[in-house]
Amino acid sequence: MTLAQVVYQMSNDTDFASQLFSNPESTLKSRGLKLSQEELAFLVTAHQRDDQPRIINLSEDLARGWRS
Repeated sequence: MTLAQVVYQMSNDTDFASQLFSNPESTLKSRGLKLSQEELAFLVTAHQRDDQPRIINLSEDLARGWRS
């Protein structure tokens, strides 16, 4: 699965996102997903940064639709 697909899954499934950030390797493995170490590091780093919007907030943007 690509990074984009994992981000999409995170934006549609908050339980997946929570599990991913608490135990990334186990969560990905349990769902049959695999990311490179660089991709996983990107997700974890992006989630931990306080000065950037969190990736999970994409779900709110998508819920409003692309042309709002």
